[in-house]
Amino acid sequence: MSTPRTYKVYVGNLGENGRKDELEKEFKRFGKLHDVWVARNPPGFAFVEFDDLRDAKDAIDALDGKHVCGARIRVEMSRHKGGRGGRSGGGGGYRGDRSGGGRHFEDRGGGYERYDDRSRSPYR
Repeated sequence: MSTPRTYKVYVGNLGENGRKDELEKEFKRFGKLHDVWVARNPPGFAFVEFDDLRDAKDAIDALDGKHVCGARIRVEMSRHKGGRGGRSGGGGGYRGDRSGGGRHFEDRGGGYERYDDRSRSPYR
């Protein structure tokens, strides 16, 4: 049985106040959601999965830099390592500013492995 294709969006800079219900409310305005996952340990980021790529892109364009969950969030397409969507498909992203400071992380099916050293990053 094949997994349906989904489009994962990374939501960063949430701080410790990221709430699934508030993210669902904001993102579902753009289209049908497949899943919303909010990190708890460490907090500060989330993934929102859309069924349609256009909906994901519309959400990114509209919500990047907006105040959600009490913080000015960063929203961008998640960097996938595999060809299928969904959490088990392996999303990844970048946590920090766009100038190079921050940490890389990779979804390893249940936990996130961090890369604090850019030389070890899988996103070189």
